[in-house]
Amino acid sequence: MAKEIKMPQLSDTMDKGKILAWQKNEGDAVERGDILAEVETDKANLEIESFDAGTLLQIRTPAGQEASVGEIIAVIGEPGEAIPDSAPAKNGTAPKINQTAETTSTPASPEPVQQTPTLQTPSPSAHMTEGRIIASPLAKKIARERNIELNQIRGTGPNGRIIKRDVEAATELKNQTAIQQPAPQPTQSAATTEYTKPQTQITPAEGGTITPLSKMRETIAKRMQQSVNESPHFYTTACINMMEVKRTREALKETPGYEGVSYNHFILKAAAYAIEREPRVNNAMREGMLYTPNGINIGIITALNEGLLIPVLHNANKLSLKDVVFEARALVDRARAGRPNATDLTGGTFSISNMGMFDVDSFTAIINPGQGSVLAVSAIKEEPVVMNGLVVPGLTMKATISVDHRIIDGIMSGNFLKHFKQALETPALLMV
Repeated sequence: MAKEIKMPQLSDTMDKGKILAWQKNEGDAVERGDILAEVETDKANLEIESFDAGTLLQIRTPAGQEASVGEIIAVIGEPGEAIPDSAPAKNGTAPKINQTAETTSTPASPEPVQQTPTLQTPSPSAHMTEGRIIASPLAKKIARERNIELNQIRGTGPNGRIIKRDVEAATELKNQTAIQQPAPQPTQSAATTEYTKPQTQITPAEGGTITPLSKMRETIAKRMQQSVNESPHFYTTACINMMEVKRTREALKETPGYEGVSYNHFILKAAAYAIEREPRVNNAMREGMLYTPNGINIGIITALNEGLLIPVLHNANKLSLKDVVFEARALVDRARAGRPNATDLTGGTFSISNMGMFDVDSFTAIINPGQGSVLAVSAIKEEPVVMNGLVVPGLTMKATISVDHRIIDGIMSGNFLKHFKQALETPALLMV
C-alpha cells in the first residue's frame, strides 16, 4: 500500500519548510533510514529520513517550493502501484504514476512569491553531480543569506564540494567589487519570502543602515514578542555556592567518559534533578489549558552568529551525569555546525540560558513559547562567603528562573530553586 510522506515538524517553531533538494528521484528505490530530502526550516537545514521502504512513486513538492507541516510532499509504494489522490501535486494536475521529476518541478501556472532557480546554468567551475551543485548545508545557508550564487564559486572541499570558507571568500570578493559600484536601490517588490528581500544594507537619509533580518532572526523576534505579550513573567533568583561543583569537576574531567565535563553539564543535571522534585515548573499553557508533559526535556539555548538554536536534551532526568556530558556536547556541536538531527530541536519542556562565559552578574530570560519556564544562569564569581560563622573564599553563581505566572506561582519557582541549589552545593546527589 502506498505511503504518503508528509512534511514533518522538525523544530518546535516550524510551521512550514522549503524543500532545498531531493536526494531521491521518482522511480528510485528507497530503504528505511534513507535520506529523502533536505529541508530548510526557520532555524536550520535538516534532512527528512524515510521510515518506509519501497519506490519513490511521486514527488509532490518540488525542490524550491514550500510545504506546510503535515502536507503531503511525496508518495512511496510498490512500482506501478496506484497513487492516492488525497491531495493534488503542487503543479495542480492530478497525480500520475509515471510523472517525471521534470514535470513535477515545473508549475503549470505561476504562484506568488516564487524564486527563480539559480542553478539552471551552473558554471564549469562548480562541482556537479547529475546536474546538481554539491555544497555543504552550512555553505548553502550562508550563500542564501548573503545573496551569493553557488554556481559562481569553485569548491575547495573534498571532490570539489563547496564549503563555508569558499562562500566567505566569495562574499569578501563581492564586497570589494561592490565598493566600486553604485549602491543598489531598495527593492519595491511586495514579495514576502526571505529570498526576494533586499540582501544589502539600505542607507536612510539620517544616516546609519537598515539591514533585512535573516529568517532565523525574524523567527526569534516573532517568538519573543509572542512570549512577552502572552505570558506574564515572574522572576525568582537564588545565589549558589559552586565550590563543591568545582572540586567534583576537577576530579572528574580526566576520568574516561567525563572528558570535557563543564559547569554547564552539572547545571543541566541539577535542573533535571530539581524538576523531578518540583514538576510543576515543567508545565505550560496550551490553548488556554494546563499542559503537563510526559518527560523532562531540557532545551540548551545555543548562540550562533545569526541567532539562536535550542537543541533539546530529552529525558534529562533519566541520564547519568556521564550521559549528560556526552549527549549535551553532541547536541550543541551539531547545532553549531548547522547539522542538527531531526529530533534535536523538538519536544523541549524547559530551557536553560547560560551567559556565564560573558562574565554576566545576573540577567532574566524570556520564556520560549510553548513552555512554562526558563532558567537564566550567570557567571561563577570568586567572592567571600560565610560558612559556619566564618568568612571563607567561595565561588558563587546566580540563577534566575522566569515562569509563566498564569500557571506557575512563586512558591513553585522557589521550590525548584531550593532543589537546584541543593544539587549544586552537594553534587554527590547528581552522581547517583
